[in-house]
Parts: sequence; C-alpha cells; structure tokens
Amino acid sequence: MTLLARYIGKTVFLNTLLVLLVLVALSALFSFIGELDEVGKGDYSVKTALVYVLLRIPGIAYELFPSSVLLGSLLGLGAMASQSELTAMRSAGISITQMAGAVSLIGLLLMGLVALLGEFVMPPSESQAQELRTAALSQRVSIRSRTGYWAKSDNRFINIKSVLPDLSLVDVSIYEFDERELKKVIYAKRALQRADTEWQLTEVTQTNFLPDSLFTERSEEKSIQNLVNAELLQGLSVAPESMSARNLFGQIDYLRRNQLDSGPIELALWTKITNPISTLVMLMLSLPFVFASQRSGSVGQKMFIGILLGIGYFLINRLFTHLGLANGYSPAVSTLIPLSLFGILAILGLTRIR
Repeated sequence: MTLLARYIGKTVFLNTLLVLLVLVALSALFSFIGELDEVGKGDYSVKTALVYVLLRIPGIAYELFPSSVLLGSLLGLGAMASQSELTAMRSAGISITQMAGAVSLIGLLLMGLVALLGEFVMPPSESQAQELRTAALSQRVSIRSRTGYWAKSDNRFINIKSVLPDLSLVDVSIYEFDERELKKVIYAKRALQRADTEWQLTEVTQTNFLPDSLFTERSEEKSIQNLVNAELLQGLSVAPESMSARNLFGQIDYLRRNQLDSGPIELALWTKITNPISTLVMLMLSLPFVFASQRSGSVGQKMFIGILLGIGYFLINRLFTHLGLANGYSPAVSTLIPLSLFGILAILGLTRIR
C-alpha cells in the first residue's frame, strides 16, 4: 500500500501544481494588464508594474490554492479512473478508505505548504509590492524602514509605525521644522482622519523647542491639518488577509486594549486558520465525484464539476463572512460554517461510494 500511496499522492501533487501554475499565470497576466493603466503616473513604469505583479504572485497562489487542489485532484484521479487504474486497485483489494487515506496524506502535505506560504512568504511579499507601487506613484511616501513608514507634508516629516486596514495610524511621530531648525515634535498613539484635511490625534505628547529651552505638554486629543494624504495610505495598508498570523494577533490585541472594533482583523485571522483546512476539505470533496464516475463521465465533466464546487465554496464563504460582519456574529462561526458544510458534503459523498 505504501507504493500505491506514493503513486496516488504524486499524481495529485503534480496535477495540483500544474493547475496552480496555470491559474496563477492567468491571474498575474490579467493583473499586469490592469496595472498598465497606471503606467506613466509618477515614476510608475512598465518595469515597476512587472515587479509589482511578480511580488504579488505568492498572495495570488495563496488565494487560488484550495481551488487548485480541487481541480488538480479531479484531473489526476480522473485520469487514473479513465485508465482503469483505480478499478485495478480496488480489484487488488485496496478499499476506498485506504485510497482516501493515501489522498489525505498528500492533503496534509499541501496543508503545510499553504500554511507556510500564507505565514512566511505572502506577508512580506505583499507588503513590498504595495510599498513599491505607492512609492512609484507618489514621491511623498518613502519605502518602509525598520522604524516604520516615513512621509513628508509641507515642513513636516511624519513617522508612522503601522497603518491599520481602516487607514487609521498607530504610533505617529510628527517632526515639524522651520527651515532647518526643529521646532516641535508631536507624538500620538493613534491618528484618524475626520475630514478631507483634518486628522484627530489621541493620547498626544507635544514637545516645543524654543531658542533657549523646551517644554512638553500632554493632551487626550488634538486636531491637525494636512497630516498625510489618506489616498497614499491605501497603498501602504496591507489587507488583513495578506498579513501573518503573528501580525494579526498583535493588531487584535492593540484594538481590544483600546476598545476598538477588531471584527475584520479577527475574521482575517480565522480565514488564515481555516484556509489550510479548506485545502484538505477540497481534496476529499473531489473523491466522491472521481470514484462515482469511473465508468462514465469525461475529464471535461469532472473539471466542470470542480469549477462549480470551487465557485460555490468561494461564494458561500464570502456570503457567510460578510453576513457575520454585518450582523456582529463571531468570526470563528462565520468562517467555520462554510467549511463544515463542505466537509459534511465530502463525508456524505465518501460514504455513498460502493
């Protein structure tokens, strides 16, 4: 059985990689075509657009991984079924349960790969992609340094440690100059845009530099004009789904400590947790259709079924997550319900195979 398990796993793995390669290539091509509309703005060139799309490839692969596993499994196992290999295995005494076990082993490997991709490869790549694009489109925001983001507005230099998905700023330091002399330094725990040009700072500490002295004043709130262009921050704010679990935990902790809404960030965290599991569920979901159609049905029909299942899971998952956010449901419940439904569907399908 070990040899057969390797053979089945290799077939599913190679077909999954092939499908993933094709889907990522198509998605990257469409993304590059869309970026051509921005070419010529600021320093944004065709080369910059190409590098931006290449940096986004890990994120694209992460999003398409579950669907690729489903289609790859249907293709690989479907080819084995059409060549009567699965029938021969069953005639040799290999049960459906044993075959499913062999498929689940490769599913665990794929789960590990997508988890590593989402935690260690995608987040820095997405961050670099957004920073590259924003820096090229506007010269007022620099690429991120170890101390955070730096921006220039009139006679101010602004350092921003973190940009939340709602475009609010965390740990903001404002250095205001008069020609070459530093006049004041303002530190705020959080900054939120209230109007087109007005920003509301909270937990503010302001240090004023005089010719022969300095003094510090503290306040709970302070308004400031023309801090930074919020449109530029959209490029620096990485989507929660593209962050690592560690960063998501940190943002959730910060939002909770400050009694702010952490729902979207918690939802992104649970999505990251369930995405590797959905890879295994999609893999097991393909088995009933393959084994049930060994004597009938073409590869094209299996592909069509796979596409419908992938689209169905995507739409139902999005529906539940949006309904959960809108109605204040638990992010864990919103993400686990679609996964559980398709998991039950896979189990029921496997039990009906004879």
